Amino acid sequence: MSKIKSGISSSFTAEQQKQRRRRIWIVPLGFLVILFLWAFIGKRSLSAEDLARGYSYTLYQFPLLNVVLIPVMTAVIASRLCDMEIKGNTLKLLCTLQKRSSFYDWKFIHELKYLLIFTVGEGILVPLIGMFCHFTQKLPLPLVFLHVGTTTLVSLVLLTLQHFLSLMSSNQILPLLVGLIGSFLGLFSMFFPPRAARFILWGYFSAFSPYGMDYDSQTRVMSFYRIPFPTETFVLFILFGLLFFVVCRTVFVKKEV
Repeated sequence: MSKIKSGISSSFTAEQQKQRRRRIWIVPLGFLVILFLWAFIGKRSLSAEDLARGYSYTLYQFPLLNVVLIPVMTAVIASRLCDMEIKGNTLKLLCTLQKRSSFYDWKFIHELKYLLIFTVGEGILVPLIGMFCHFTQKLPLPLVFLHVGTTTLVSLVLLTLQHFLSLMSSNQILPLLVGLIGSFLGLFSMFFPPRAARFILWGYFSAFSPYGMDYDSQTRVMSFYRIPFPTETFVLFILFGLLFFVVCRTVFVKKEV
């Protein structure tokens, strides 16, 4: 047991040492600032009717913004954490000193740490925006927690993809390009038929959105309504995410370096 604890501690410490002075925490914080400014500036001049549904609008808007922001953010985080082994060509040496599975897992855990900074921070932004904009609608706290949970789940699957690509690619341009293309695919998937949109991994932020929106083109009035949570889709997505992680991990472990 002591050997296992020692191995875990040394692996954790090794990853911590690699990240010294790289300031990777700036990436999720920077994206949080972009998200706040994007949402706040659009809500500076709201009518009394808009303020009465402000949280509904915010919880509808955030999943749409996440489709654009999170694929790029996960690509940047994974690339920044993995490029030190790829650029330095030290992956082969590391694999002789540490189990590949352990290296893969601890690298992913540290990437997850920065991802959680963003998703938890986004949940905190919801009441902050309501406070700054003086929303009169009561804060739907259960929906905020639901939003943070589903956002974290979808982001984890995207991080799994970007983590795998960053470790498998000799050039980090490819993983970054995948993240950028994923943002566009996720955005366009909102206009696809529901069955076709299910095959677009980056579009699941909007699939778990707690609110839908109707727009009357004649009166130019938006109305928001609650969407029943797709429990079956959520469970299937969790199972897919677990299977996807295992497959990616297995491929990396068996890769020749």
